[in-house]
Amino acid sequence: MKMKRVLAKDTRSALAMIKESLGEDAVILSTNKVGKEIEVVAALDEEERRTTAPGKSEFAHRLAANLDRMKAHRRSPSRTQTLPTASFAEARANRREPDNYADLAAHIPLERPQPAVPGNNDTIQRMEKELGLLRLLVEKQMTQSTKQTQQFLSAAALQVAQRLERMGIEQKLIDRLVPQLSRYDDADSLWHEAQSWLQQHLHTSTQGVVEKTGIYALVGPTGVGKTTAIGKLGAQLAMKHGKHKVALISMDQQRIGARDQLRVFGAMLGIEVYHVAGQSELLKHLHQLAHKDYVLIDTSGGNPFDAHIQKLVDGFKSMPQKINVYLTLAANSQTHILSHMMKHYHGQVAGVVATKLDETLPLGGLLSALIESQQKLVMITDGQRIPLDLGFPSAAQIIAHAVATEVAEEEGGVEALAALLHTTPGKPQSQVEHNRSPQGGLQGTPLEALTWPTHRSH
Repeated sequence: MKMKRVLAKDTRSALAMIKESLGEDAVILSTNKVGKEIEVVAALDEEERRTTAPGKSEFAHRLAANLDRMKAHRRSPSRTQTLPTASFAEARANRREPDNYADLAAHIPLERPQPAVPGNNDTIQRMEKELGLLRLLVEKQMTQSTKQTQQFLSAAALQVAQRLERMGIEQKLIDRLVPQLSRYDDADSLWHEAQSWLQQHLHTSTQGVVEKTGIYALVGPTGVGKTTAIGKLGAQLAMKHGKHKVALISMDQQRIGARDQLRVFGAMLGIEVYHVAGQSELLKHLHQLAHKDYVLIDTSGGNPFDAHIQKLVDGFKSMPQKINVYLTLAANSQTHILSHMMKHYHGQVAGVVATKLDETLPLGGLLSALIESQQKLVMITDGQRIPLDLGFPSAAQIIAHAVATEVAEEEGGVEALAALLHTTPGKPQSQVEHNRSPQGGLQGTPLEALTWPTHRSH
């Protein structure tokens, strides 16, 4: 323990002397006015700083005790207290230096309450708040680990963190990622490492939503684009396997025009469309459509925290037929909502369909929610053209798209950014030119249906 007591004409001069003598890590133990001078006592425990883990300092404990005493003093009927019997002034007068830290601490008055002044409650409350904030600041500083203090010592690591922040990556994910990067000071290499880390922790399915024949349902909040996604997926399946092997079912009885939208679409492509009002009707139609290879179910939505969505998921799980349920979310939703929904339905759905990527800037919120929840991204959509504006990207493709978007936002113009946002990664090869499949495909179907203008809000 190294201690120092100085006398100076003002506090600034005294602190400068302490800093010069003990360094910036010195802890100020007390300040006192002695005559026309300011007395400052400070200490530096170098051995304790090297050997012990960061924790609450004695100074933090004294702040806490001081705050508690002030609260008790404000609540007590009598505002008068006696001052401690011993003070530094007396110790100085007696020419006796404290022998150790404990002896010094025993002489430090915890508080110096002033005589009660009528109407000073606001002042005391303000002082309590300031002391509380100071206490939190000191505790945070003292408990900060060596790893945290060295996290951004590298200028290259700081540049990587800033780029991740511009991409919209959540701060807690950045704090998790950056310490795992290499320590050499090369921004380009660290940036490649950061992208590789994101790719490793992002789960995707390049096979898409429909991996094999079966029944598939999309659930999610209102307005995220479930009906449009169903239409795109149905058209892709019809082109690949034949329109007679695909059927669409709509369970949306709430949204105005929902039936007409899906019915008109089915009629234009020659795909059968059915409307059901509940689980019992759905079960009946599923029995009737057992000969179909692919049955796609469109559902009604609700607000993100509505129990209606959970009831739909539970109802599908209770069906005798296996129904593959996918959570459909708009990528331009708040990150908090995306994360909440993905975490809540983790293990209940087979994956996530992300829509409206062309309306999302940046993509970091979606990526953060996917990585944090460990949900699988199975399909994305980025426009209204059916069936073109959908894709099944790999982790590398979606990360590269997010990085390109960040670069275009920083360096490019509006036109370049708009063009990039409409370039969905992982799009299957266009089958418009090869719309005659061995199973019948879309023969006799108007090509205008492939670019049928859908309603964005649905």
